[in-house]
Order: sequence, then structure tokens, then C-alpha cells
Amino acid sequence: MFLNGRKTIGAFISQVNSEFTEALSRGISIRAWELNYNVAFFTNFGGYGQNEYDAGERKISDLPDYSKLDGIILATDTMAVKGLEQQIRNHIRTSSTCPVVSIRRRIGEYYNVLIDDNKVLEDIIRHFITVHGFTKLNFLAGPKGFPDSEKRLACFKRILEEYNIPIEEERIYYGDLWKIEGKKAVDFWMSGSLSMPQAIICANDFMALTVAGELENRGISIPDVVAISGCDDIADSAEYTPALTTARMPAVEMGMEAVDKIIRINQGFSEEQDSYIKTNTIYRASCGCQYNADHEKNDQKKHYFRIVESLQREVMRNAYMSADLTGITTLDEINDRLFHYVYENIGFTDFYMCLHTDWQSVKEGEERSYKPDEEMIMESGTKNRQGYTRVRFSRNNLIPPQFEDDKPLIYYFALLHHRSVNFGYVAIAFEKIQTYMTTFQAWLINVSNALENVRVHSELNRLVYKLEDMYIRDELTGLYNRRGLESLGEKYLKQAVDKKATIMVFTADLDKLKHINDNYGHVGGDIALKAVAEALNISADDDEICVRFGGDEFIVIGLEYDEEKVFRFIRRFIGELDRFNQSGNQEFNVYVSYGWGLVNPDKNTTVEDCLVTADKKMYQQKKEKETLKLRANLIQ
Repeated sequence: MFLNGRKTIGAFISQVNSEFTEALSRGISIRAWELNYNVAFFTNFGGYGQNEYDAGERKISDLPDYSKLDGIILATDTMAVKGLEQQIRNHIRTSSTCPVVSIRRRIGEYYNVLIDDNKVLEDIIRHFITVHGFTKLNFLAGPKGFPDSEKRLACFKRILEEYNIPIEEERIYYGDLWKIEGKKAVDFWMSGSLSMPQAIICANDFMALTVAGELENRGISIPDVVAISGCDDIADSAEYTPALTTARMPAVEMGMEAVDKIIRINQGFSEEQDSYIKTNTIYRASCGCQYNADHEKNDQKKHYFRIVESLQREVMRNAYMSADLTGITTLDEINDRLFHYVYENIGFTDFYMCLHTDWQSVKEGEERSYKPDEEMIMESGTKNRQGYTRVRFSRNNLIPPQFEDDKPLIYYFALLHHRSVNFGYVAIAFEKIQTYMTTFQAWLINVSNALENVRVHSELNRLVYKLEDMYIRDELTGLYNRRGLESLGEKYLKQAVDKKATIMVFTADLDKLKHINDNYGHVGGDIALKAVAEALNISADDDEICVRFGGDEFIVIGLEYDEEKVFRFIRRFIGELDRFNQSGNQEFNVYVSYGWGLVNPDKNTTVEDCLVTADKKMYQQKKEKETLKLRANLIQ
């Protein structure tokens, strides 16, 4: 392992760009640094459901020489790649003699740092009962048989019994610990025979936020009508309005305790197998405490403004890096460009791209075994903003020994691979103990794509488009916004000119939005706007651009349209609005005025030009139609 005269802890943690794992890694790093230990983080970003990709990520388990580690920390519940945990544990069983600590999940053969899921929600449940006087409490659990969720549900039942509150099974719903089942839970409770709950307690924040959103969609105010709480304190729980009451996972403290246990064992002290770290309960506005809506909204605006700015910078930086690495054919070109980008990233102090000597000749599906002392080549490296190339070293050292410092070393290791073909790995040391991991995965993908040179844009573009999509989408309806129209509309025009194709431009205004807002509140107005958006999305089945242009205005742009196709689109659209109106779910109906036009653009045509014809027809319809109510049978 490292040759700087210090002992080394190996930490196996996946998804290091998530909130919990970032905080856990920070706790491990802080305590190890204080106690003069090195830390080697072995990380991966699997779990995409792509077997070939996961096969490449799983090989992180083969990277370290387990016999040279002086302690091992496992965060197994962060590992989404099937089989990864078992491979690591097999290596530990056959090659390691050091103490092993499991984080957040009890494993009988190891030491463990845990939270007590039998008590994690106890303070919240008591708070609802004793402070707010609630007796009608619903519980959204995780899947049946999931240990953590079962314990949290048992805690709920135990405390209700303690306060002589009847346990009504209809008030319990088994969810998924994610965002899919929240709406179904609300449907189940709202259609049930029991009275409206005073509070809904959820086994984690993801489900709680989904339930909160569904309640708001139904016009049920939080916390005025129903209070709500979660567990885990993810970042969105504080930014949601109203902010979510929850239990905060003590990730930093768990990381510190894991290091402390290893060091106490190495020093010969007797150590309890299990350590429990207490969670912190955070009371916020969703339960009716510390309610300051204006303050929260202002904080939320500032927070998301910072996010948008950060995302713009990251998208631009990663897009430039991807474009710059596209099409290169030699390692010398990769080395030159990587030095430039590492030099610009002030978050790195050290960066080493370490490749197998035969990385170019290994074929996909070809199995090979690596020996700890095999020779590696550090093809491209930067230390303290000084560049280095082509240094050979033994893999059991992880990095070239000549670059090690006489201080505790904290490195993150991640594999470079295309699907199941492994090229090697990167070793990165960050400037601060609190790591900046947001772009770590994008970096790995950029470098892997450059090495593979066939799939340059495959993975990075998906991430870039996802980040860009957040910027060009309307928050309420999910349709594109003005920025999306400006960006995608020009691309559509270029495609139409290149293909000599006809563009359909459809515009629609939601009728009497002010009337709906005045009589049914802005919640009603939002429901109406979302009904139009949903109808457009359902009707658009050929890669059309659907846009909420602003206020009550909507635009759809479609490629390769004729009149028959336009009428087919409009019939579906009006039909969907009729279905909404006939459902009887709302006290108001939703109608629109619309217009459309077909344009054969040339290179001088602009998006604004295309909108003119459709707008004229829409305003003509508004003028001619006394009721402004459109029916499907009007379109024949």
C-alpha cells in the first residue's frame, strides 16, 4: 500500500457524490487525518441496470491488496452494483487480517457502526402526539421485509400503544423507499373509510416529499390540514416548502466512529462489536413548527439560483472537456488535454491516470486476473500543478511511490472502463477534506470515453443533457420553457431546412385563467395549467417540442407535418381536455383557444416568423368564438 510510513484504512463506498456518502467520507477523512492514518477510498458509480457497465464497476473490488490494509470500512448499503459487496467480502475473507467495520448495516462477522432504527423516529412520533396533540397518525413504510423499514414501523406501533392510541392497519401503507408509491399511498388513504389523518409519518424523506407534493396537488395544505415528516434529512427536505421535519443521519459522526474503532482495535483495546450513533431530529415547518414561509421561499430562491449557476458552469466545463477529447487517437493527445483540465480544476491537488500495460489489447468479455504486484503505467499525472507522464510502478502501491508525501494521504480511486473492459483507474487527492464530488463522475466518463474513443459522447452527453434539461424546463408543468424554445426551436428549424420538411407551429392560450385563480386559488390555476400541459404531452407522440411560453401561453412545434397530421394532433389534444373536464375531479373546466400554421422554412426563417401565422389564427378564433370553449367535434 502507501509507503509513507503510516497505516492505511481502505474504505469501500459507492455513489460518493450523494449527500450521505459525501458526509460519511468527510467524517472518515477528518478522523484519519487527526490520528495520522492514510485513507484509500475505493469508489464506484454503478447501479444503472446496465449489466456490462456494472461488470466494469464491480472490478473495483480487485484493485487493493487487502493483505496490506490496516483497517477496512464498508458502506454496503450504498452499493447498487449487484455482486460487488460479495466480491469485496470474499477478498476480505481470503486475504485480510485487519479489523473490518460495517456502516449502517449490521454484519455479524464484522464490527458495526449503526443507528438504532427502533428509535430513529421515536422523537418525531412523540412530538406529534405530545406537542401537537395528534391522535390520527398514518405511517408510510418501506417494502415489507426490509429490515430498517420494519424497525421504524415497529417503533410507530410501539409508541401508539404507549399512548393508548388504537393501531388501525388502514392507516399503514407499504411504499418503496423511493418516489413511486407516494401518490398511491395518498390515493389509498383518501379513498379509505377512515377520517383524514392529522399527520403522515414516512420512513424516509423521498417518500415524504412525494406525499407532500401529492397532498398539495389535491389542495390539502401542509401543515394546516395534514402535518408530515420524513427521515434521513436529504438536502431537498430543507429546501422544500414547507421544509420537512425529519431525522438527520449522523453520517460524519459514523465515519469518525468507524475510524476510532479500527484504531482502538489496532492498539489492542477491547472493543464492543456494535456502536450506535444517535440521530438528530430536525423540527421544521411541515409539522407546524418554526413556520416562516416567506423566509423559506427566499432561501429556496437563493438556493436554486446558486444551483442553476453551478450547473451552468459544470455543463459548460464538462461539455468543453468532452468536445476537446473527441476524436483524439493517441495517448500523447490525452495527456496534453488532461493536464490542461486538471490544472484548471483547483479542487484537485493530485491526479494520476494509471493504466494497465496491455489496456489497449483486452477485449470485451475477456476475463483476466490481476496480481497485486503487476506493473502499471501512470500515463498522465499532476501533483501540485506540475505535470508528469509515463511512470511505471507496482499496482500494490496504488500510486507511484515517488509522489507520496510525508503526511497522511487521502485518495479516491475509481475505475476507468468501457462496459466490462477495464483500462485502469484514476487516483485523486482533493484540496479540502470536505470533498467536492459533484463532477467526479463526469470526469471519469470523459477520460474513459477518450481512452475508448468509440463511445465519446454516450455517457457524458446523457449527464450533460440531464443538467441542461433542468435549466430549460418549466418547473410547474415539466414542459420546455422560453429558454428551451430558443435552444431547441433553432435546432428544429435547421433540421427542417436540411430535410426540406414542413414545420407545424401550434399555439394555445388557457381561457379564463384569472377567473380560475380568483375563484379556486392559485392551486386551482396550477391544476388547470398542468391539465393543458399533460394533454399536450399525451397528444405529442412524434418528438414534438411542447413549451409553456409563459403565463397561460403554450406552443408546440412539430417536424414533417401536413394538415391531416395537424388535425389528428388537435383531436387528441381536445379529447384529453374533455376527459379532464368530464372526470369531475375539479369544480371548474379547462378550455383553450388555439391556432396553428404550417411553415416551409429557409435559412433566414426564425422561430418568431413561425409563430406569427399560428398566433393570427388563435386571435381570430378568440374573436369569433363567443364562448371560447373548444370541443373535439369542432375539428372535422
